[in-house]
Amino acid sequence: MRTFHLPAAATPFERGVAHGRAFAREIAEIAAIRSELAQQQGLFRSDAELLAVAERHLPVLEAFDPALHQELLGIAEGAALPPARIVVLNHYTDLKDLDPTTVLGGERRGADPDRDDECSAIVAGTREGAILGQTWDMHGSAAPYVLMLHVPAWQDRPAAWLLSITGCLGMAGMNDAGVGMTINNLKSHDARVGLVWPALVRRALAERSADAARDVVLGAPLGSGHHYLVADAQRAFGIETSGRLAEVWAELDVSKPGGAFHHENHCLGTEVAKVSSIASTSTTRERFAFLDASLREHTIESARDLWSRLGSHEGYPRSVCTHLASERAPHAMLTCAGVLMNLSEQRIWAAPGCIHGVDPEELRF
Repeated sequence: MRTFHLPAAATPFERGVAHGRAFAREIAEIAAIRSELAQQQGLFRSDAELLAVAERHLPVLEAFDPALHQELLGIAEGAALPPARIVVLNHYTDLKDLDPTTVLGGERRGADPDRDDECSAIVAGTREGAILGQTWDMHGSAAPYVLMLHVPAWQDRPAAWLLSITGCLGMAGMNDAGVGMTINNLKSHDARVGLVWPALVRRALAERSADAARDVVLGAPLGSGHHYLVADAQRAFGIETSGRLAEVWAELDVSKPGGAFHHENHCLGTEVAKVSSIASTSTTRERFAFLDASLREHTIESARDLWSRLGSHEGYPRSVCTHLASERAPHAMLTCAGVLMNLSEQRIWAAPGCIHGVDPEELRF
């Protein structure tokens, strides 16, 4: 697993510049891939229209968290790309849910093409402590850009490790206060211009308890659908969101062994489900059924146990560790990485690509 350490003695903008310069070529590549896919799989009629809508997200980010806004601008500066292109790279899944005519005007274009962006996440109380993990299942062409991003402590914000891709603020991870967060994409029909979602992950991981991280999510100016699982060594919360709604559908005491819950890419609560749907090609039901049966049969005993279940090939290629991408379909779903956090001991595991039978690398603070 590649790692990149943002510089400690630097402003947020300087951190972004360092990130952008270190991976300028790769950032340009993945930004181009995601810009093309956003047009193919969303409702955008041109690259110019996509960038015009992406540009509208920058003031929302600046108002929500000026430091993260500066870091994103720094990434753009370092990579020699327009900031709107970095918004597309970060906010790709949510942009595909958004009808640009609701932002720029014109006749509404109706339903977007049937597509899916998927992950599986589990939290459990075990004899080793509270354990949180997920697969990151995305278009297979994203796999070469995966890395673990180390964010040093800054002002009152704790240090953090985040699963990310080049040019992205971070997608899932844990801080050195033992607060972790994972994500699942949800397909929302009330998408709007809102917060670039990786910035919400980063801002939630600036908190020192799961309760505080939960409140950050519930108070954020959301853009589209996601499931955010936030947890610490004591408590875990499952939060489903759409462009305008947020619902805590699950709470769990993870301080004792035995309890667990999981989430894939369909709603398990009631409110967000009313404005969400599932792509016909999605594997979410199969992955849910396997993990649900697995957890009913045996409680999760350890980090190694949870990692093994996330790497399952039961039902391959439509398995928890997903393998739908191929040379002929490079943008189909693929497990591009896995990440697991021991929230009680502040230890994090990560591995790129397929995680079935793979020993992860351990990263510590």
